[in-house]
Amino acid sequence: SEDAFLEYAEYVGNFYGTPKKFVDEAMEQGKDVVLDIEVQGALQVVHKRPDVVRIFIAPPSWEELERRLTARNTDSPEKVQERLLRAKVELKAADQYDYFVINDNVENAVAELRAIMLAEHCRPTDRIHLLREA
Repeated sequence: SEDAFLEYAEYVGNFYGTPKKFVDEAMEQGKDVVLDIEVQGALQVVHKRPDVVRIFIAPPSWEELERRLTARNTDSPEKVQERLLRAKVELKAADQYDYFVINDNVENAVAELRAIMLAEHCRPTDRIHLLREA
């Protein structure tokens, strides 16, 4: 009710959120802000900040996602299955995002994320002021 969160959501029985103050302060300092959030939270962020860039990060396969979730050893087998079902539902929203990264390995995924950030910083609205007048 106090609008303290930029986004918040329930995800397979757990509640998550991003404090609005954290994001506002970082952006005022000219920093890029990267949020690791699910689809429901991303919709809230877009509603409050329509100029955001959304990047959908997907596993290379469902088998690999299941292996990763199981290897973390933080969830019960039932919870892993809930997360897998939720991931399949969320994948249906991927085409609404600006970019799509397949997290096949960390180095490749990070390289793609850096490339996206670089490209976003090359937009005319962000750079035209750098042009020197003759």
